[in-house]
Amino acid sequence: MKVSVIIPCYNDGVFLKEAVDSVLACNYNDLELIIVNDGSDDATTLDILAAYEQKGFNVITHANQGLGYTRNQGVKQARGHYILPLDADNKIRKGYLDKAIALLDNNVCDIVYARPFFFGEDIPTRKFITHEFDGDALFVGNYIDACAIYRKAVWEAVGGYDENMPVQGAEDWEFWLHCHLKNFRFKFLNEELYEYRVSGNSMITKISEEKKSETWNFIMIKHVSSYRTQFLKLNTYKQFFINDQRNYLRTTAKYFAKWLKIR
Repeated sequence: MKVSVIIPCYNDGVFLKEAVDSVLACNYNDLELIIVNDGSDDATTLDILAAYEQKGFNVITHANQGLGYTRNQGVKQARGHYILPLDADNKIRKGYLDKAIALLDNNVCDIVYARPFFFGEDIPTRKFITHEFDGDALFVGNYIDACAIYRKAVWEAVGGYDENMPVQGAEDWEFWLHCHLKNFRFKFLNEELYEYRVSGNSMITKISEEKKSETWNFIMIKHVSSYRTQFLKLNTYKQFFINDQRNYLRTTAKYFAKWLKIR
């Protein structure tokens, strides 16, 4: 099996068909699709999941455990050499799999990501800027969505998505940072190859400032020695202060000072 597409689903039945159809429309032959039901309790979602299961789709169901756990469960059962996580409210475009897998097959990189096409509500603060890979910038904040294609061996090497993250929705950032620290190679495709739904009711918009602070605490404690090394580089130091005013995690300065002992 070449590639496994993992779709976590928690009460996202109203969007799930669009996500599944976008994968099937790619007409990629050597592919499996795994839907992971994270304890949905919405009747519509449960009916849709049951219908997919009756059609022969691989639907994994467990009690509600969060996004990191749910992605990990899907990847554990994946038979594919490559993994593509796709949120249930997003879609991929034709060409993404072909272009990314060609790069992976030719050993150009270990992880491939692309630019999103934003659709849904017009909320400027929810539209992030994706760019060429920059390891220093990744220490400051995340610019790579979960919808990237990577070797399953990468996931195994970093121990998967951290299930102990205090905030759901930030586990992909910690995952990419961990991959960078393990020296895995990233490749950016400067094309809109997946579609990202912008919603004022999304999980990440409901994160409190306290939880955002807990996220910084968690990531910096886990990778404190690496943060210290990177932060002491002049370019990263400047970049951190420039980006702090644009980053949704506005408490970065406090946590850099606290954990790196820089005054």
